[in-house]
Amino acid sequence: MTLLFLIVISILIYYVFIYRDNNMDFFSIKKVKRCPNCGNTVEKTFNVCPICKETLKKSCVNCGEKVDVFWKYCPYCEKEIEKGINE
Repeated sequence: MTLLFLIVISILIYYVFIYRDNNMDFFSIKKVKRCPNCGNTVEKTFNVCPICKETLKKSCVNCGEKVDVFWKYCPYCEKEIEKGINE
């Protein structure tokens, strides 16, 4: 009986520590990006919402890279986004 208990505990420890590390997607909570206007689920690569056409990304004036409309700074050129964005 004690041996069976130890085997069960060992299997649980294996799944909790070893299996979890190899399959983090199974245990992690995936962040879902939603449109701020209609709440539709959108991909992080979308420039506009496919349902309501809300702008999700704009081009940085300084470097031209696409940036999220809610970011304060461009992660590519470090320019403050509020002071110059193109549609």
